[in-house]
Amino acid sequence: ALGPAPTSGTLVLVAGRHPVASLGVTAFDPSVTDEVLAAARAGESAGVAAARAAGLDVVIEDAGSATGDLFTTDPLTRSAVASLVARGRSIGAAAQGVVALGEIGIGNTTVASALAGALLELPASAVVGLGAGSSSEVVVRKVEVVDAALARLHSRDPLDILAGLGGPEFAVLTGVTLGAAEAGRAVVLDGLATSVAALLAVAMEPGVAAHLVAGQRSNETAHALVLSRLGLEPLLDLRLRAGEGVGAALATQLLRSAIATREGTGRTS
Repeated sequence: ALGPAPTSGTLVLVAGRHPVASLGVTAFDPSVTDEVLAAARAGESAGVAAARAAGLDVVIEDAGSATGDLFTTDPLTRSAVASLVARGRSIGAAAQGVVALGEIGIGNTTVASALAGALLELPASAVVGLGAGSSSEVVVRKVEVVDAALARLHSRDPLDILAGLGGPEFAVLTGVTLGAAEAGRAVVLDGLATSVAALLAVAMEPGVAAHLVAGQRSNETAHALVLSRLGLEPLLDLRLRAGEGVGAALATQLLRSAIATREGTGRTS
């Protein structure tokens, strides 16, 4: 519906660091973000391997670090958010073919849950999930952090929501979604983090919704709720926790194969 069938595609993989990762909300050390980013740049991460198998180009972007811990202080300033969104728009506009989204960021499921709670107007208990490798104690801590963050937010403006609850990769991914949609491309979402970024993009420019494809439904509690708000049915329902755009790359491969099958099938008169 967006035009000629895409003959190429790009995985845009964005990394971000979060001080909240040091507050007991994740089973992993914050240093794992840089380890996965290094593996991605070396072509050895799961997301890059999945993209390569799907025949996708890969763009890797280090979005930097949040400055606040989400629990007591805003992660970003509004000016930083505006700059990061603009940076993402440029990346999205330049990406070729179908644009698949991926992210790297220890602790960012807590951030994504807070953003989902604000955008869907739901309490922490409704949007916080277990997360990869987490225990019940970690979930309790995540609920405490997200509750405090939501109580601190007093704006419905998407840029304010990103500043008060988000993180650098979320702002860049929001911009990538906006830029790719403005360029007339389809955007394939991965897990909760990329879907929340897409929901923020739709809040800024509603027409973006027509360009979105839900690549998968992950195992995160809020993901199905976010996809429902976007009006999307996932192509895959594998309950992945891999992140890094693995589900989006698999779904993009499926999407391109389906389009090629449709175009290559003869039609009766």
